[in-house]
Amino acid sequence: MEKREWVPFKALSKQARIKRLISLLCEAGISVTALVMAVVYGVRGDRHNRLFTCLMTGLLLWVPIGAERLFKHRFSFSQHISFILLLLGGALLGSVFYLFYTTSWFDCFMHVLAGYFLMVFLLMPLCRRLTEIEEGGLRDRRSAAVCTLVLLLCSLGTACLWELVEFFADMFFGQTSQGAVSEEITQMIAAQGYTGVRANWETLKYVSVMDTDLDMLCHAGGSIVFCLHYLLHALTGKNLGMGSLVRDIRGEEMNRRAAAAA
Repeated sequence: MEKREWVPFKALSKQARIKRLISLLCEAGISVTALVMAVVYGVRGDRHNRLFTCLMTGLLLWVPIGAERLFKHRFSFSQHISFILLLLGGALLGSVFYLFYTTSWFDCFMHVLAGYFLMVFLLMPLCRRLTEIEEGGLRDRRSAAVCTLVLLLCSLGTACLWELVEFFADMFFGQTSQGAVSEEITQMIAAQGYTGVRANWETLKYVSVMDTDLDMLCHAGGSIVFCLHYLLHALTGKNLGMGSLVRDIRGEEMNRRAAAAA
């Protein structure tokens, strides 16, 4: 296995440093905003129970940065941008500022985007193989189709995993990721003496499966669009933006010393 070297920020090319700064500033901006809102909701009180979401958004945002240092490999610029768009829309606007609950179409819209942009991360272990297919041209149509099918199945798996995360967040932290129930049901559960996790568990029994089904359907739609985008690129031999994306995901620009610094 090739030993990885953590390339210092100053040793990167000027273009790589600019891209890195842009992504870090955007991520820091989202993190600070979420933590500020956590303070605001904590002081003023919040009947929508958004404190947990604010803290998770502000803190978990830095997990990829830690992973980069752990594995001595920076994510590519396109991966950071995808991560930023998902966090900005899903975590900050959707959950922290409650857009998921005040705008009916926004939840489905973000799940479609998630189905597309999460593929940027799933491409990472396959990017070298996809580059070889790209260079092989039309002779590798079958290989391109197989890789695309693998990507689609992996993406559908992430949709299932995400719904499980929402389920456990609702059960253990009293969130409403998978839907809210009426005040009458909440009062009925409270009247039975249930509190904490047991009350959350009883509440989940009354939550419709519609939200979960729509979320997974929208996610699948976004992933299928990505797969068709890649297949069109692979079969026509034209860049279509996908060729540049595949090459960028390999992360060579973010993990290679500039010529002058080598």
